[in-house]
This record gives sequence, C-alpha cells and structure tokens, in this order.
Amino acid sequence: MMAMSPTNAHIAAPSISSSLLGRARSIAAEYDKLSHQIQHEYNSRTAQKIGELSTTTKALNDWETATTSIAELQHLLKDPSNDAELRSLATEEIEQTSFQLPSLLTALQSSLIPPDPFAALPCLLEIRPGAGGSEAGIFVGDLLRMYQAFCKRHSLPASLVKLDASPASKSTRSSHLDEIQEAILEIPQPGAYGLLKCEAGVHRVQRVPATETQGRTHTSAASVLVLPSFPDQGNDEGEKAFDDPTSDYHIPASDVRTDVMRARGAGGQHVNTTDSAIRLTHIPTSTVVAIQDARSQHKNRQKAWQVLRAKVALMRREAREEEKAKLRVSVVGVARMGRGDKVRTYNWGQQRVTDHRSGRTVNSLDDVLEGGPSLDEVMESVRGWQRERDVEALIADEEAAAKRGKEARR
Repeated sequence: MMAMSPTNAHIAAPSISSSLLGRARSIAAEYDKLSHQIQHEYNSRTAQKIGELSTTTKALNDWETATTSIAELQHLLKDPSNDAELRSLATEEIEQTSFQLPSLLTALQSSLIPPDPFAALPCLLEIRPGAGGSEAGIFVGDLLRMYQAFCKRHSLPASLVKLDASPASKSTRSSHLDEIQEAILEIPQPGAYGLLKCEAGVHRVQRVPATETQGRTHTSAASVLVLPSFPDQGNDEGEKAFDDPTSDYHIPASDVRTDVMRARGAGGQHVNTTDSAIRLTHIPTSTVVAIQDARSQHKNRQKAWQVLRAKVALMRREAREEEKAKLRVSVVGVARMGRGDKVRTYNWGQQRVTDHRSGRTVNSLDDVLEGGPSLDEVMESVRGWQRERDVEALIADEEAAAKRGKEARR
C-alpha cells in the first residue's frame, strides 16, 4: 500500500451527532455497571440485559479506539523530531484506520436503532392491483412469481394463502395470463418479516400491455403489503400475544363479525356446494378478510384470523409511528414514507428497475423478476436507506426530548 504524504494524513473523520454519542456512552456505562454487579451475584435478567447492551458497547469501543488512534498518530506527525520512517508508518496507519471509520460509524449508529418488534416473525405478503385495469392485475402475477422465486432461491418456505384470479379479458393477446385481484403469500420462516418488509409500497410497471393493440407504453401499479404474522394458534408465543390485551395481535371476539358463505369461482366440487368460505370483519377498523381457498371451513377460518390479526397489528403499529412522525416533523422536519408511496418502477422497454427510496437502479429486469441476485441488490439498498432514515429519526427523537427538557426547566 502506498503511504500517504503527511500533509494528506489529516483525514476528517465521519462524525456522529452529540446526542447519539451521548446515548451510546450512557449504554456503555450501564453495561459496565451491570457487568460489575453480575460478577458478585448472578441474575438471569441482568445477564439478558448485558447481552442486549453489548452490541452498542462493542461498537462504541471500536469507534473510540479508532478515532483515538488517529488523533494520536496525527499528533505524532506534527512532532518534527520524529524520523521519516516513523512518520511514514504513522501515515500508513492513519490511512488504514480512516478507511475503517465509515463502517465503524454505521455499526455504532445501527446498534442504537431500536429493534423492530416484528422483525423476527414470519410474514404474509399481500399483493393487489392498483391503477391500470387488466394490466395491473397481470402485473400482480409478475410480482407474485418474483417473490415465490426469491423465496425458493433463499430456501424460504412459501405457500399461497389466497389467490383471487380470473382469466384475462378477451382483448388480451396472451391468453395464458390471468388477472389477479388479490394474492396472499405466507412465508412462515422466522425473520421473514425483517427480510421482506422493505418491499411494502406501490410498485409501478411501464410496458406495452398484453391488452394494448397499438404498441403504446402504459403505466400500471400494484400495492404490496408486508404483514408480520404468528404462524398459528398452536404457537405458545402466539397464544400469549392473542390473549394479552396489550398485544398488537389481541382482538376481542366481540370486535369481529363472521360470515360463512359458499365458495365462489373455479376450485372443484366444493365450490358453490358447501359453506366453506369465511369472511371476517373487524368492526372498529372496518378491515375485511375473506378466505375460501381451502376445502375446510375450519382451515379457512384459521387462515382468515391469521391474516386479520396481522393486518390489525400492523395498523396499530403504523398509527404509533405516525404519531411519532408528526412530532418529528413539527420539531426538526423529519418525515417518513408510508405504504401508499411509490417505491419502485419496473421499466420493460429499458430493462431497468429503479427503487425510488434508495435511488438504486439496476439494468437487469429479467433477473429481478426471477428473484435473482439483482433483486437482492435492490432490497439491500433499501435496507441501507431505511437505516439512514432510522438514524435520522433517532436523532430527531433525541433532539425533541432535549427540547422538551429545556422547556420543562424554564
């Protein structure tokens, strides 16, 4: 590695806000205190708390070790009594350590972000057509197959909970295409929600539709909703959440109206002959879930409750986040992107996919639609973008708390 000249060795370290640095140091101080306590008396809760604090403590130690090292080496360079060889080694060490600083800063900031309470859960992906008529319904099928291929490539179990499809209209030139009105894909793998929540929002497609006879490019859209989900009632953790009135998943039976119906559409002998379809209506929010895919009324009821709980839980969490977002905007102007925002565009003519949150563009549309590495690349860019927004929100919360504290002391 080429050594930098001493004049170029004074690299400005990436900075961290004083509020976040103060929070990190408070966490490290608590970690040290609890570590000292547990040496004299073991306590499982204390041990668990130490584990929770260890990530931030290590990240802070790594950051401060690096910044202190650079400061000491730069001081050494300023001393004219040091020989050329020592100054050259110091310059090289500064270059190497400075190269590590951005990743160390990212690790420290990320460790301070409160964990998503749903991140470790399985999830449900709900895809619906938006503007665009028949083409939007066909695009829902493209997205569904993309996510199914993504799950297969990552060895994630995935199964359809609901598929409401109809043959494409007579004007459609590709008769094998179906218009999908709603698709719900279940990924029961723990952590699936944390992996896929970046896909929520409005996905837009620009292409010549199968229904277009004059070769004109149209724009259509589909919405993707990612719902955190407990697998089923047999899950001990799930049962506790369903019964706990403080849980986002708790829904009193009195808040839900149940309708039993004949299944409709294609699907076999049970369609229109047995009352197997279930429709649940959450009265306080007017949220409706209808499931008819299984032959058994019991299974349809079970899946309907699973989807309803997931939807209500997400709505409750989003309502809390919206309140926080309003406070942040009023204090420091930090807003958030909601589920109704356009998040990604798939352009067939240019073979291009652009995510409007991270700004990442890949010119490999086919690989994205096949759930390939290009989709991984786009999704990872969104997670990076989200971490940056979370850090901004964290700083905003700290500044808002500081402002309230100053006002209270007046």
